[in-house]
Amino acid sequence: LRSPPTRSMALSSDELNFLIFRYLQESGFSHSAFTFGCESAVSSLAISGPDVPPGALVSFLQKGLQYLELESNLNEAGTDVDGDFRLLTPHDLLYKDVPELKRVVLARRAEARANDAAAASEKRASEKAAAMAAASGPAAGGDNDAGRNGDDNDAAAGGSGGPMAGGA
Repeated sequence: LRSPPTRSMALSSDELNFLIFRYLQESGFSHSAFTFGCESAVSSLAISGPDVPPGALVSFLQKGLQYLELESNLNEAGTDVDGDFRLLTPHDLLYKDVPELKRVVLARRAEARANDAAAASEKRASEKAAAMAAASGPAAGGDNDAGRNGDDNDAAAGGSGGPMAGGA
């Protein structure tokens, strides 16, 4: 769809009708495309079909949804997207306007921050428990090891000392 440079970024009804007609043709809805083409008189339009890329309507709609998603993630001043970009579901994008989408984004950011804070708190608690276990665990294990090693040494000494004593 070529438009003069002075024109706004809006589609005319005729251009939209042509995109719909092409979509119906590309999707295999030949009867619907024929009927729609006759009713909308797309054949009489001054639009060059070969200049319109295949899949133009779907691509156009996807870009529009991406724009909505981007607009919903703008900061309060509306000048930049914060580093905390939140993806929206297709359902949200289709059924909610931009103010509602902004509320969804803010709610998801708050939920993510709460989850991050809970995970960080849980991590600190497990690290603290691990540090406490490490501080008290080896001392008790060391005493047990020393006792076992001592018993083994005594048994070995007693076993070897017995025959020596008996031989003397």
